[in-house]
Amino acid sequence: MTADPADPSPPGEYCDSPFLPVSAGLIPGPAFPVPWRALLGDVLLDADSWADLAAMTRVRRWKHGDTPVRAGESAVAMLALCEGRVAVGKGALSGPLWLDLHTAWLGGRYEQDLVVSSPSALVMEWPMAVAAAWLRGHPPLLEALIRAVAAQLRGKHSAINDLTTRDATGRVAAWLLAQAGAAPEIRLAERKRDVAAQLSISPETLSRTLRQLADRGILAVQGYRIGLLDRVELLALARYRTPV
Repeated sequence: MTADPADPSPPGEYCDSPFLPVSAGLIPGPAFPVPWRALLGDVLLDADSWADLAAMTRVRRWKHGDTPVRAGESAVAMLALCEGRVAVGKGALSGPLWLDLHTAWLGGRYEQDLVVSSPSALVMEWPMAVAAAWLRGHPPLLEALIRAVAAQLRGKHSAINDLTTRDATGRVAAWLLAQAGAAPEIRLAERKRDVAAQLSISPETLSRTLRQLADRGILAVQGYRIGLLDRVELLALARYRTPV
């Protein structure tokens, strides 16, 4: 990851890894600064292995507007967003999650810029120069990474399927439920035209759909705040598939 040549400030601020007590033993890894449980699941390793991970990985804190990853840059590390939010293309991603697990394995180049859209973000880099050889001796970690790649592939396949089988209302309903989680409302952190682009609909269609759902008492829309009033109906709309 490189800095903007015109920017004299250092490219991200490194964060220290936490000290691991001897009692760390066979437990999921520490939550700070790398949320290993969220990234790998409940992988059980001994304290020496967790210490190896802490030594191999680098965590940097980036400021709003920074570009931790630039398109065309050689991929030399697996990347994870530990905390914060980044804009990618016309969408956005919130941590913790893997940002890129495959490009470095293929010796390729990153395809898109990642720009920090939250006040700050923590990005973990796991350099392939040390990871590949180390993972061969740690099958549980390698298996966990394969599961993570498979989950990403399933998510991409599901997203493509949703775009080809749901109508605009179904796409909006599914997106709202995914963004809200258990919260009763969401605040749009992106412009509506960017949200519309993610859903492959026009900004006008997005606004009209939100208005219609509000008229039906399913949503309460006030600017960029959207309250989910009827989750049952939203779920029904999200599950609807357009007949082929």
